[in-house]
Amino acid sequence: MDTDDLYSASNLDSQLEERFSDTHHMTTSNAKTTHDSEEASDSDESSSDISDEPEDDLLILQRMWINERNAPELLEYEGAAIENLMELVDFQRQKIATQTAVVANILQMDVDRAKFLVRSYLRTRLDKIERHARHYLSEPKYRERLAQSELDYAKGFVELDNGHVRRSFLDQLPPHLRGLEEVSAEGLDMVTRPDVDEAVFCRVRATVGEFQFEASIIRDLLEDGKVELI
Repeated sequence: MDTDDLYSASNLDSQLEERFSDTHHMTTSNAKTTHDSEEASDSDESSSDISDEPEDDLLILQRMWINERNAPELLEYEGAAIENLMELVDFQRQKIATQTAVVANILQMDVDRAKFLVRSYLRTRLDKIERHARHYLSEPKYRERLAQSELDYAKGFVELDNGHVRRSFLDQLPPHLRGLEEVSAEGLDMVTRPDVDEAVFCRVRATVGEFQFEASIIRDLLEDGKVELI
């Protein structure tokens, strides 16, 4: 599916599927004594690693959405989860059409929640792209994180921004002052970059051993899925 369609609200309305018809069942257990909890703490810690079972696409996207909103830089595009969710719509619509009004409304609310999640995730990424488009286009590691539609959007955005800035005032300056991607003698960079050292809050999802809370380490753990931002 062409990822250009992901930014179309009408297409989202026509492409999210059932995964939502089944209510998540939650079980409750009797409270254990404090002594039992303390004895089980070691085994709980060892079992805190990420499960090997396939994770639900909606849960994956929800976690990536939260990570994207809280990370200072652009993260890897979660295209697979989005594509899987988008493929669910036809079956969901067919099922909604066969339900009573009450059940259909409940199922439709679940679909609307998923559409909100997809839209917010994509718009969060677009906001980051617009704020640091030149930087993301100039760094190979960030270019690889962009979907093709996002890459095209970033290129078009930079072209429009360059044209606007030049027409507004740059063309009135001497030629040696018209550069948009230069670093001055004083070290002033014309290209804005995200503050990758910005403080973040995270939750550990798997055993990671001892480590220092440094931006580069947290970034690596986040890419490996061992921590999630909150």
